[in-house]
Amino acid sequence: MLLGASDLSATPVALLIGFGVLIGIVGHLAGSRRTVVVGIAILFIATALLMLGAYLAFEDDRGDPRPCDAPRGC
Repeated sequence: MLLGASDLSATPVALLIGFGVLIGIVGHLAGSRRTVVVGIAILFIATALLMLGAYLAFEDDRGDPRPCDAPRGC
């Protein structure tokens, strides 16, 4: 069983994270507080999308990946 395999790709979210970081850096270099805030907002949105994607990827997975001898396993 592959734990990270799903039909949802993380590439768009990773690109959005990179874009948010780039916007934030440009805002810092330009001294624009508004641009920095936009970059941080993009990072928060990307984080929310990442968590939503993880939830959707494992929502219907009834199998527990923990071994049976682990705490609260099986």
